[in-house]
Amino acid sequence: MEGTSFVGRRREVREAKRLFSLTHLVTLTGVGGVGKTRLAQRLASESQRAFPDGVYFVQLSDLQDPTLLGHTVAEALGLRELSRNWRTETLTDYLRSKQLLLVLDNCEHLLTACAELVDELLKSCADLRILATSREPLGIAGESTLIVAPLQVPEPEWPSTSALAHYDSVRLFLDRAASAMPGFELTEENSHTVAALCHSLDGLPLALELAAVRLRALSLDQVLDRLADRFALLSRGRRNAPTRQQTLRALIAWSYELCSPNEQLLWARLSVFSGGIELDAAEGVCSDDLLPRSDILELLASLVDKSILVRDDVDGRARYRLLETIRQYGEEQLRESGEFATWRRFHRDWYLQLVTSVFSGWVGTNQPERIERVRRDHANLRSALDYSVTVPEEAAAGLRMASTLYFYWLSTGFLSEGRHWLDLALKHSPTESQPRPHALYVAACLATLQDDPAVATTLLDQAAAIIDERAAPRDSAHIAQGRGLVAMFADDLPEAMRRLEEALDGFVAVGDVDGETFTLFLHGLAALLAGELDKVEASHSRCRELTERRGESWVWSYSLWVAGLNAWLRGDNDQALTVATDCLRHKRTLDDQLGIAECLEAIAWINASMHQRETAAVLLGAASTIWQRIGMSLRAIPGLDRFHQKCRRTASQLGGRPYQAAFRRGTQMTLTEAVDFALGERTKQESDGSHGTTDATNLTRREKEVARLIADGLSNREIANQLVISRRTAEGHVEHVLAKLGFTSRAQIARWVAERYSESPTSSAPS
Repeated sequence: MEGTSFVGRRREVREAKRLFSLTHLVTLTGVGGVGKTRLAQRLASESQRAFPDGVYFVQLSDLQDPTLLGHTVAEALGLRELSRNWRTETLTDYLRSKQLLLVLDNCEHLLTACAELVDELLKSCADLRILATSREPLGIAGESTLIVAPLQVPEPEWPSTSALAHYDSVRLFLDRAASAMPGFELTEENSHTVAALCHSLDGLPLALELAAVRLRALSLDQVLDRLADRFALLSRGRRNAPTRQQTLRALIAWSYELCSPNEQLLWARLSVFSGGIELDAAEGVCSDDLLPRSDILELLASLVDKSILVRDDVDGRARYRLLETIRQYGEEQLRESGEFATWRRFHRDWYLQLVTSVFSGWVGTNQPERIERVRRDHANLRSALDYSVTVPEEAAAGLRMASTLYFYWLSTGFLSEGRHWLDLALKHSPTESQPRPHALYVAACLATLQDDPAVATTLLDQAAAIIDERAAPRDSAHIAQGRGLVAMFADDLPEAMRRLEEALDGFVAVGDVDGETFTLFLHGLAALLAGELDKVEASHSRCRELTERRGESWVWSYSLWVAGLNAWLRGDNDQALTVATDCLRHKRTLDDQLGIAECLEAIAWINASMHQRETAAVLLGAASTIWQRIGMSLRAIPGLDRFHQKCRRTASQLGGRPYQAAFRRGTQMTLTEAVDFALGERTKQESDGSHGTTDATNLTRREKEVARLIADGLSNREIANQLVISRRTAEGHVEHVLAKLGFTSRAQIARWVAERYSESPTSSAPS
């Protein structure tokens, strides 16, 4: 029954068998090309012994007339006479005494007829089991649905070549590629290209198979390069496959035709999103007179049921996404309608409004939640900015968006990306555009942080020239703040303090609390570096007054960092360490990359003063990794670099090799590990100097089992069912695995398992 080898799908085979122990109807659902038919074939093959009266496979893909469904089932059962004189009662009479598995493959275009027939059969036949495949559930009582997801793909940061071969998507591609091009195999040289191709195709089995066939005519790199036009590239499959499965376009077109006109309309409009879609965004971007806002939720749910949309749970919220192949097809429909640019603009406008609402009045409550909301949509921000900088008349809106994201670029460490978008928007926007002075100020600050003072000064001069021609006191205060930052990085501390005090006066005059609080932090830091410690305390007290009143934590935590350094310089190491670790806890909650690096440095300096040289060396190593990642160096800030160099000299008194070993240990830590280490929240293995986060012995036997189930793609509820434990217990195990391994996502666990525990690529496993 299977013409090619079967790869992966261990979890799905196991779960389907479990469901059949509980129910009589299991429906495999999933997007077209995901491998539902192959999985059904494997299940049918493995279930022969469980059904004394046989397993019967009914292929419905070519059946168009729903009135012939009963005839088709009867014929598959070998009842040719019955197929000509078909009645439901006669079929149920035949099946009533049978222990039999009936597989109905490709039900989606005959959904109502299949649901009615299956319902009648199951009501009358106690020992009958039915396995259906469909892009949406049959929707009848007693049905258990098993979603067949695409094969697991490597993360963008690929694991080692040996571990890569354990990903089911990679294994499938390698198997089919070897069939198309005998001798093809995974090597160190092609591993990144193979991983990128599998990732780009979302692990969709049909797409992987069609891509492998193209290796007969193209190199691997050429196949990857041409995926931008994947429907043209992936246009030749097996001749014996159903017509709609011979090309990727035909397969997706079949799904499109099964959608209602409104579902098709929403599918096309959703194609302007990147990386994921939240309900409020879909409602805000995609609704109009044709698709009222009140209809969007039901249409989203219907597209999920039809396996067009994938639903994910992110931070306790439902989030939707289109596989890239599905998205590209929707984009084609939108372009053909002539409305693509219109909906891209609606998409940009919605995210500009989101960014404005999050960061206007930034000094306030719920900052972790607000910045996380923006972080979840980073891909959509990029898409919105890309639209703005490539359409000349939209550049001013892009300028406003990129500059409003200033605190986002800082907290996430995306300094280079922020500069990239600002440079493009400034290049394409008119010189007289209203947001230009603020954008020049933000670009100057980011350039300063990345040790590019000449560029920063030029940008600030350009901003000053513009505001000389207009009354713009807030812009004037921003420029003064920017010049103060440049002076601080140039070690001209008197000038820095003068400029920052000028900025403070300006922000107070216009009632800009955001500007005032951030400038208070900078002023406190400049005073600290200048040795004017009383002024540090005055700035910190005023910042505390403003932030506590508003429930703010981001700027406050920066001021807290300066206060910790102030206590350290006054010789109170215990107080300094208490304040610095408190600050780090704030930064961890905010996931503030820049702030975390600063805290790790400060805690290292304090530990060096307390003669904890090894701890200081480890923290210096951990901080260096973050500085490198965000494109910054403390060498750009002479005052802070002096503290850093003094700490390094003290820590290096350990001796050359011990210091290098401790420093290297820090560089190898994940962000979570580094923060836990700095806070003293270390496992026994870490305290002993070993790496508990990469050692399987750190997990209990049950936790290893849970880790493998996570790698198989099981949800917490599915893990609970599999292990016959409560969902709360399963959630606790998952949390323990994440904590012990120092990870923050299930994808990291999956990669870890793939690298250590996966079977060899040649071992038998279902697809």
